[in-house]
Amino acid sequence: MLTYHDLTHHIIPGPQSYSYFIPHLLLALALLTPRSILSRWQSIALFMPIIVATTLHAWWSMGGVDVISVDTLLHALLLLVLKDPWADFRYVSRARIGKDDDTGHTGTTTDLPVVTANGQMDGGTSMVQPKLPNGHTKRSDPSSRTSMPPTTEQPHPPTLRARLPWTGTLLVSLRLNNWKLNLPPHDRTQPPVPAFPTRRAFATYALLSFAKGYATLDLTRAYIAQDAYFTDLSLAINSPLPFPALYGLPPQLLRSMVVGAQAWALLGQLFYPVCLLPVGLHALGWLPDDWSPHLWAAYYGPPREIFLHGVRGFWGKYWHQTMRYSVSTPGYAVAEFLGLRGGSWGKYVVVTVVAFGLSGVVHMGLVPPEPLQATMGVGWIRLCVAGFFWVQAVGIFCETLVARGAVATCGVQYWQRGNGLTIRLVVNGLWVVAWFTLSLPLLAEFARQLGYWTVWPLPVSVWNGLTTGRWIIWPCLES
Repeated sequence: MLTYHDLTHHIIPGPQSYSYFIPHLLLALALLTPRSILSRWQSIALFMPIIVATTLHAWWSMGGVDVISVDTLLHALLLLVLKDPWADFRYVSRARIGKDDDTGHTGTTTDLPVVTANGQMDGGTSMVQPKLPNGHTKRSDPSSRTSMPPTTEQPHPPTLRARLPWTGTLLVSLRLNNWKLNLPPHDRTQPPVPAFPTRRAFATYALLSFAKGYATLDLTRAYIAQDAYFTDLSLAINSPLPFPALYGLPPQLLRSMVVGAQAWALLGQLFYPVCLLPVGLHALGWLPDDWSPHLWAAYYGPPREIFLHGVRGFWGKYWHQTMRYSVSTPGYAVAEFLGLRGGSWGKYVVVTVVAFGLSGVVHMGLVPPEPLQATMGVGWIRLCVAGFFWVQAVGIFCETLVARGAVATCGVQYWQRGNGLTIRLVVNGLWVVAWFTLSLPLLAEFARQLGYWTVWPLPVSVWNGLTTGRWIIWPCLES
């Protein structure tokens, strides 16, 4: 029987001391404390040293970092040191957070169509926005509307009763959607355009996302079962492929794409399918509009961004932005400290290096302190998973320099239409495949060392059922 010790030492890191939970409590307490009691610098001086010390103790107790504790530390740095939610943050809501609005703040208007409580569009408005050439959607011109739907902007509330839901909402808003931060590029997009016009549209997409992810996991795992590289740690990624028909295909290319497909399919299940529950609760009238995921911004951007902008488009436009602010804001602070302002190349380099550097540290937290099947030290495994994210900055810099050269040679207009756009899409697509073929082996080695591919991730396999007649994979489900 799997014990908590086995789980947190051999599979995924987890809390080993009470100090693990103290930063969560202190961060909430700090945000609940009004400025009339503690000034900004008093709050930093009181809470941050304890948060850092208890986090370090938690890491020592666990034998390493984990994802949640690192992200909590970065979140505390963002909300207590680098930003000032008391002065700058406004929660933008289509409905009040609580029954009582203690701020007395009047509603402001946005260019969003009205979304009613049942998830329908009001007044004949449409969520179908005109497409721009780069694939983005264009917001409607506010001047073309006769009436604008109001939204409530709530600053840091003056009473504890109002601060409790305000603070709770801020702590779970990792992407900071529906929050204005006194940052014009971010604030003018808030509240974001809802990704789906109705709950039915969301449910349809979520089920389709689940089906695509399930099929991808099933088929890639079926291939993994035939390729000894994924379970035999003595084999290199360039070792021969298992099927003669595939001998003309570079082994590293195929195996890297299998790893990427597995990661994409697995992470995709963490967003839309699990959000069917709150959408269902919203349909029953048990959740307000602000808490129904079908009215949130999309988790993933359009795949076209990858072909338009390459690796930059993948990480900056397509991939989920769950930790974007917690890992990028420190980079902006470092750039400002160094006197790098505006759109300078130096600032771009600093922000990118810091963002992917911190992202690598966060993902180190996926490695348990005592992996059972590893043939290399746990420190090297952590470097493998972190290294995958660290090298992304190198790919982005190379891509940026080439893109600047292409624009300087032919001009911007050439690459935005006609043959120039076609060449751009094809070259970027091939480049992204080539880049991830080079970098994904780091992620593959991390997963191999932890034995991820020694088990089938799905309880029921359609592929296995059709080919062998054995549909149920997990022994615990067999009678």
